[in-house]
Amino acid sequence: MGVALNQLLLQVLNMRGFRLHIILTFFLAALMLSCEKRLLPEDQNVIIVEGWIDAGGQPVVMVTRSLPVRLRDDAIELEHLSDYVIKFARVTVSDGVNSVLLTGRVDTRYVPGYIYTSNFLTGEAGKTYTLTVRTGGQHLEAETTIPLYPPSVDSVVCGHAPSDPSRCEVTAYLKRNSGREEYFKSFYQEGVGQAQFLSSFLGVVDGSLTDSLFTIPVIKGITDYDKSDDSRFFANDTLVSLKISAMDDISYEIWRSYEDNNRFRSMLFSSSVREVATNIEGGRGYWCGFNSFRLDFKAVPGTYPGNNL
Repeated sequence: MGVALNQLLLQVLNMRGFRLHIILTFFLAALMLSCEKRLLPEDQNVIIVEGWIDAGGQPVVMVTRSLPVRLRDDAIELEHLSDYVIKFARVTVSDGVNSVLLTGRVDTRYVPGYIYTSNFLTGEAGKTYTLTVRTGGQHLEAETTIPLYPPSVDSVVCGHAPSDPSRCEVTAYLKRNSGREEYFKSFYQEGVGQAQFLSSFLGVVDGSLTDSLFTIPVIKGITDYDKSDDSRFFANDTLVSLKISAMDDISYEIWRSYEDNNRFRSMLFSSSVREVATNIEGGRGYWCGFNSFRLDFKAVPGTYPGNNL
């Protein structure tokens, strides 16, 4: 496939953070596998599901259609995402005993701004949850398990970034628990009034491959609409919410492939889009169960205690 299409894909991907990138990545990865001879492939209509349930939290699910790619000068804007949101799906979550119908509602604290959730279901450690989505005659299904234990966090260290003292870099120190199969992912929020956690860059770890004490850097996501802030570090004195989640092996494979995609985008001679794993039968995306460590702090130099489990 020619350089022109690679440039187009990079332009389309050069947008706001995690949600938009996930939707585009799943769609574009399929296109990259099938467009060796065509400059532009035909549009496809793929249902994308993004969902998770935390121990102690309610399920959150977003359902969209994949975004088409066009040769045009303007990139897809955030407000255009509403055209691809599916607002009348039937979304249910079952724990094997009870099945709860999730309610769809507008929530601008998320991107693209419409979620399905329910206050009648709270995630429990060790339980397996089945997600079912029905829309337009299509049936999608996925299963995930919330790990029994959250990550064992020793401490979180915030210090001035070496190249920019006006910003702080954040590193979490975790303890590996021998005898457990453990997989971890870091997320973050920056500022107040947030509900959506963003994916921290390179924040995926297989605990079986680490030392007894290991680190997860908390690095801001790839891109943002605010081009005045292209730093991977946090501005001094801003409020940071950190979430480090334990997850099952299937969820780990999804997030590992997503992070591989992000890394390879920055390599000059590598394809900008690679295949991203999914556990959604009948569509693309993810349904993940998390058991998480949470910490809110200001971006100032200091050391914050973990949960020391």
